[in-house]
Amino acid sequence: MNSPAKHSFYSRYGLTIMLVVFFLLPISLAGARRALLSNKNDVKQWLPARYEETQVYERFQKHFQNEEFVLVSWDGCTLDDPRLELMATKLRAKAHAVAADDDGEAHQSYFSRVMTGPDSIAEMTEKIESLSYEEARDRLVGSLVGPDKETTCIVLTLSAYGSENARKAVDKIEDVAVSECAIPAANLHMGGPPVDNAAIDKAGESTLVRLALMSGAIGLLVSWWSLRSKRLVALVMFTGIYSIIISMAIVYYSGTPMNAILLSMPSLVYVTATSGAIHLANYYRDTVAEHGTKNAALHAIQHAWLPLSLATVTTAVGLVSLCMSELVPIQLFGIFSAIGVVVSLLLLFLFLPAGLEMWPIRVPKKQEGEPAETVFSRFWWRMAERVVRHHNLVSVATLLVMAMCAYGLVHIKTSVSMMRFFQKGAPILNDYTWLEKNLGELVPVEIVLSVPKDSGLSLLDQMRLIDRVQTKVNEIPEVGSSLSTVTFGPSLRSRTRRIPIVGRVEDPVLNKRLTKNIDEFLAGDYLRETPDALLWRISARVGALKNVDYAQFIDVLKQEVEPIVSEQETKLAQAPPAGGVALAADAAARPNIDVVYTGLVPIVYKAQTSLLDGLVTGFVSDLVLIILVMIIAVRSMSAGILLTITSIFPALIVFGLMGWWDIVVDVGTVMTPAVALGVTVDDVVHFMLWFRRGIADGLSRNEAVMLAYKGCGRAMYQSWGVIGLGLSVFAFSPFTPTQRFGFMMLTLLTAALPGNLLLMPALLAGPLGRLFERGIRPAKQPAPAKVALPPHAKADNPHRRRDPAPSVL
Repeated sequence: MNSPAKHSFYSRYGLTIMLVVFFLLPISLAGARRALLSNKNDVKQWLPARYEETQVYERFQKHFQNEEFVLVSWDGCTLDDPRLELMATKLRAKAHAVAADDDGEAHQSYFSRVMTGPDSIAEMTEKIESLSYEEARDRLVGSLVGPDKETTCIVLTLSAYGSENARKAVDKIEDVAVSECAIPAANLHMGGPPVDNAAIDKAGESTLVRLALMSGAIGLLVSWWSLRSKRLVALVMFTGIYSIIISMAIVYYSGTPMNAILLSMPSLVYVTATSGAIHLANYYRDTVAEHGTKNAALHAIQHAWLPLSLATVTTAVGLVSLCMSELVPIQLFGIFSAIGVVVSLLLLFLFLPAGLEMWPIRVPKKQEGEPAETVFSRFWWRMAERVVRHHNLVSVATLLVMAMCAYGLVHIKTSVSMMRFFQKGAPILNDYTWLEKNLGELVPVEIVLSVPKDSGLSLLDQMRLIDRVQTKVNEIPEVGSSLSTVTFGPSLRSRTRRIPIVGRVEDPVLNKRLTKNIDEFLAGDYLRETPDALLWRISARVGALKNVDYAQFIDVLKQEVEPIVSEQETKLAQAPPAGGVALAADAAARPNIDVVYTGLVPIVYKAQTSLLDGLVTGFVSDLVLIILVMIIAVRSMSAGILLTITSIFPALIVFGLMGWWDIVVDVGTVMTPAVALGVTVDDVVHFMLWFRRGIADGLSRNEAVMLAYKGCGRAMYQSWGVIGLGLSVFAFSPFTPTQRFGFMMLTLLTAALPGNLLLMPALLAGPLGRLFERGIRPAKQPAPAKVALPPHAKADNPHRRRDPAPSVL
């Protein structure tokens, strides 16, 4: 050990460091609080703006605003329920009034339009002379009227302000229903994209509070179990909590709003910081026990800086690799989690040693041979002997299991369905179940046909084209209902269409009537006019709770729609212009009818594809980056090869089994491989560094493996206990992506143990170990500290005098 200066860095600057830390505390607390208040979720904004699906949807929203709808109903909400009109009246009054936030700041209303089932029926029968009440009602079955033809609802279109503040808008609806319309909250049911986003907001925030308490409890227990010192525990806990505060403040001051996925970041940072603080505190205790308190903090840093730095670099690289994902929340989680982990390392190197220097602890003189024999020590020592003795069998068996599991990767399925964000029995799932049973499907799929004004099609012809397309769309099994201008317009089928001469006379009359009333159609939600074309919208609905294969559904949708449009274009190309015969050039010059598919389903499909691509790309890039870092760190190409095999072991096992068992990979799952790889690779590197040290000391490969086993075996399962159990608290979250994140992290870290403690030692003891051995030059090592072996191992350990102190990593 290098002798430090008489006055170490921490003895000279410890007070300054502590003053800076506490000066920044109120600023960081303010930023962390504002970050929590900025929590906002909008699944439609999860894809990058450069994507065609995102751009198409933005263009759609410029013309058609009412996809931001909230559908409201309740038990007993029928066409003649007096509460229906009362609530609609209350909400209309608020839609035309200037509202105020809780802080008193005035703003526009949350709602731009309020429509009920009876309103739509009355409007249709008034504007369409020949349409009866029953026919109008039947047209709305599956959308505004239930299959029983009695249950109905209120549909609220959010204003631009309401879309930006979906949670407040949803809360306002519930407040009006309960306090002003005497509708019990338990009987109220709401659905629609803003309701989804608001539910995600609430679930994410409740997750944060619960996880913070659970993580704090686990951190406290593990810290006390490891340190047994109130002062050390206080410093360790403050380091973890301060890391959370700073990491959240960085999010706010960067101008980035929090989201439900990003809310998992503080607990990850806390567990990582607490784990590192416990390791450093253990180094400090050992130093005080051997040399006293003078400059003990500097001694501890001298021992700990390399393993802590490697652990931080590998973890941060694993997190940054999540930026390869094309889903914005996962990118943000990777970026800010990596920043938080690095910040926690700075606190470990500055604040914690400064605190230990200012408030040193007293530790009894360390006695050699003190570690007691435990079930774990006996187990791992005997396991090491068996692995080294049967290294070929262990290598073949573990590689065979890994290959068999890995084949399941070809069957991996992904999903970003918003309904998977919530646990079974969640209020929003109960609401959607009720709404889809009593009214109809709720997830919108938008089809927009752009018919050029110079296409030669009359308004009647265009509406008949939309009618054909809508009829075909309704025949698709996944589609529950659809709405278009045709739904709210007059009948397009003449009673005398079977007589060609009469039909040709009636069509111009009907077309004239439609043209005369085009302003009414344009005032609705399903027709828009641009300088060059008419935009016809067909809004289909698919089930939110059904297991819809979106890729297959979109393909079927195109297969049904495209032939109708192509047939119409062919007729236009073949039809002669007024007063003459069509030339080939004229036919070729006729503009085409463009069709676009947008709404939530295409966006979710794209996000689902991006999820799988990001899983593969992120993991591979993460692995490559970490291998490069490790090759540089240990100066050996063969180390990178060994690292590759052992590092991918847990991911191939776990995700391969998910493929075999048809377990869907979702947003919470896709983040875990890169994070787990960054965390577990630290154990791999540490094991190889011990192995390298043994070879440099002149030990045989088998002896070097045993040395590394003794130095790292106990530390590996302790690391699993600190990090794995700490992250496992995520599994108790009510928010499913966070729950899956916690469960998957614990599973991956558990799967890493046999990879690190069986496969890696077996490979090092086998032929591959020779590759690693070649690059190591024997060198005289400084005298290691003495550590007693387990009593059962003293008789058969040939290198016990060479054993350095076991690692705490």
